[in-house]
Amino acid sequence: MLPAAKKLLTVAETAVLLRVSKPTVYRWAASGYLPSIQYGQPRVEGETRRGGAIRILGSAVEELLALNEEAA
Repeated sequence: MLPAAKKLLTVAETAVLLRVSKPTVYRWAASGYLPSIQYGQPRVEGETRRGGAIRILGSAVEELLALNEEAA
């Protein structure tokens, strides 16, 4: 079950907010740099696509934006 109390963003929404590409968001989520939640149908064996959906924690995006403002 998804945490209803937390704001979850799609990969596209996250990419727009952080001004990066969607593949960058996927890479950051896979590496753990950007905390994310994966849910939905698991990948079928032999399928090349990942399966399921990814949502990014809104609080993690806000933290990255705050760090970027401090660095500027």
